[in-house]
Amino acid sequence: MNSNPLTLTFSREHQCDQLTRTLHLTLGEHSTLTVNQDVSDFNAEISKRVIAVADIQDVGYLIATTFTQATTLQLCIDADIAARFERQQWLKWLSFGLALSNYHYRHSNSPLLTPTLADFTLLNADASDNTAFENGKILAHSQLIARELTNKPGNILYPQSFVEAVEALAINNIELSYLNDAMMLKQGFGGLMSIAQGSDREARLLCLDYHPQDPKFTVALIGKGVTFDSGGISIKQPRYMSTMKVDMGGAAAVVGALNAIAQLQLPIRVIGLCGLVENMPSGKAIKPGDVVTMLNKTNVEIITTDAEGRMVLADVLHYAQQHYQPDYLVDIATLTGGTGIALGKAYASLMGNDNNLITSAQTAGQACSEPLWPMPTGGMFTTALESDFADLRHGSEEPDGSPCVAATFLEHFIQPDQKWIHIDSAAMSLGMNHRKIYPKATTGYGTLLLTELCLQLILQDRLHQ
Repeated sequence: MNSNPLTLTFSREHQCDQLTRTLHLTLGEHSTLTVNQDVSDFNAEISKRVIAVADIQDVGYLIATTFTQATTLQLCIDADIAARFERQQWLKWLSFGLALSNYHYRHSNSPLLTPTLADFTLLNADASDNTAFENGKILAHSQLIARELTNKPGNILYPQSFVEAVEALAINNIELSYLNDAMMLKQGFGGLMSIAQGSDREARLLCLDYHPQDPKFTVALIGKGVTFDSGGISIKQPRYMSTMKVDMGGAAAVVGALNAIAQLQLPIRVIGLCGLVENMPSGKAIKPGDVVTMLNKTNVEIITTDAEGRMVLADVLHYAQQHYQPDYLVDIATLTGGTGIALGKAYASLMGNDNNLITSAQTAGQACSEPLWPMPTGGMFTTALESDFADLRHGSEEPDGSPCVAATFLEHFIQPDQKWIHIDSAAMSLGMNHRKIYPKATTGYGTLLLTELCLQLILQDRLHQ
């Protein structure tokens, strides 16, 4: 690593006046990033007790939003801080934060996405520096795709319009297809379609297939896409129900990650599958006590219709294994309130059946500042799934260990030799305003994590060759 001070210069496009601001990043006494403009030698000093990846992202955002009239931003990073990260990491994550600095969600009556990046250029850069800087922009644009999807309300974004919005992106190197209601009913998607039946809106299974020539291996990314979750017959309390438009945060993250993976041209095949439904109460809706036959022919007793996400995911997980035989299977979902109660906004929870894949996911989370905390499955959590009326029930009447019970249910749909992890991101898609880059609205959580996980798996594959 470089032990010298690091000075980076960024140019903001489309500014009329030429104005330079010099900024100093140093260690300080505060536990949060602090800007002091009453300093000598620099226009401002930015300090924090410890600098992590999240802070690099936030510094990019902070300097762009604090010095809005500056044409040029010159950031001088103390040597002891600069040495903690590779130069390319500094450039990627500063670029990411800079690019996000002018994003504000603006409502429209169209489902089409209009993410806008702030236009910054890295000055005095060589080819490798520019690549890292451009990669940061790709990640920012990809996360904004996920944020735009989750920001849109349920009357504008529903399963069919979700597909239309993604199709309109026309992502390079991605083949898009989908299954509709009739196709899924014919194939036997009993879990997914049982949730969809309470709504007047059709369900969709969206498939995004990134398939480069001679891929090293295949990863399937599965996203829960409940475009609005009323709870169904087990209707939710009114408080915070308006936020249930973000219950498709997992699907949004999968779309964002596929955009990033395709633009970065990773040498692996990645399948993105989004199970898209609307969970509504009606005379057609599924009821507690009903028994549903899943795509893999398991009979499942419904305990609460507000545990809808696992029914959607279980069918899509089975479909992914049957149709694509992936080397790695990853699902991400805003699944259980219990994860948020246990971990707050600090971590999403992580469960799975392969220790190496779990470790890779944790490493990826640290690398991009979307961290994961491991939780157990199986064992005593299987007791909650014992049914007198079916092969399995999909949850318990009690809330005890709900994230682990949900993951244990999903594990019943994973083939014995399939490497699999489950990410429960329930608290992370909204309300992360302790971070500078998320001052309001949704986060697109998971876009960075899934992309970084694929990069980690590629790195491991190379090391074992």
